[in-house]
Amino acid sequence: MRCFRLVAMGVLLAAISSGWCASSEGANRNEPTIRLLDAVEVRGNRVWLSDLLPIDAPAAIRKTSATIELCQAPEPGSTRILDAALIAGKLVGQSDILRQLSIPPRITVRNSGWPIAASTVRIAISQFLHEQRWVRDLPDGARIESLQPSSATEETPALRVMSLDWDSRQQSVQVRLRCSVRASCSSFLVHLVLPAPLSEEWHTQLRLGSDLNSQPNGRAADNRSGAVLAEKGKLATLVLENGGMRISVRVICLQPGVLNQQIRVFDAKSRHVFHAEVVGANLLHATL
Repeated sequence: MRCFRLVAMGVLLAAISSGWCASSEGANRNEPTIRLLDAVEVRGNRVWLSDLLPIDAPAAIRKTSATIELCQAPEPGSTRILDAALIAGKLVGQSDILRQLSIPPRITVRNSGWPIAASTVRIAISQFLHEQRWVRDLPDGARIESLQPSSATEETPALRVMSLDWDSRQQSVQVRLRCSVRASCSSFLVHLVLPAPLSEEWHTQLRLGSDLNSQPNGRAADNRSGAVLAEKGKLATLVLENGGMRISVRVICLQPGVLNQQIRVFDAKSRHVFHAEVVGANLLHATL
């Protein structure tokens, strides 16, 4: 009888132990196993769930997550904060994946973009010079110096020269460019440093460094074609764009301008001078 009681107790203990282990494993199975990253860097113009996964995430989840778009990426060089509610909302109908994820309250997404190569800038400047018929080609001795970090949402974006000017302090040509596809990058400046003899030749040939973009009567110089759409000293509307936000302000044109020309304008309220592109009659555009 005593032996029977000992055997029964052993069986009961084994059953309890087995049941505890089974319930523990069940609980673990219900707990999230993959924690999304708190901070990530992306390239391109969209943020996908796969961008937020740790490097050791299972291949199957990574493959599915690569098809789940979360939001538009921030501008290159800038950041965006995603909250857990936004991510969970994008996973409605994806309960199998959602159960496996641990989502931080806030995730910082930075768009590093692709750096814009000097060779791409050279190609754009050469094309512009050929279109204007000012000089034959960009000399091999010319050196490109970036004035500010520039990156794009494309690996090899097509660029467009918006304006050329003379920087008297640096004694070099200052070039403003932007991506042909506006959403790919903001406008940016570079210095085109030339050997001394060429620098003087360009200064004269391109008529830079003085108000030679206009004639005394306020008309555009011969090196630009088209009618004057923005008149010096006259009011115009400036559309400022930053990501998906646009605002319009009334400004005073500090220079005359034809279509697609970059000119300086003055906002009397903020006392700020903008470089803006002429896009229509008394209408300009600039990216913040």
